[in-house]
Amino acid sequence: MKIKLNGEVLELQDGATVADICTKLGIDNKGIAFAIDSEVVVRDDWEETKLTDGVEVMMIRAACGG
Repeated sequence: MKIKLNGEVLELQDGATVADICTKLGIDNKGIAFAIDSEVVVRDDWEETKLTDGVEVMMIRAACGG
């Protein structure tokens, strides 16, 4: 399946979850938030929130600094 992550196509296995995005990209899940179709997904729900083909996902990373 293909999703749009921050406007770019990302290919994932069918039945993939929000948590699988971190695994696929090889990133730590700390300091990250996800929204699906502009709706924030609570971190506790990442493992159960399944993605569908063509869905738009936004990933936001917190940054330190001033």
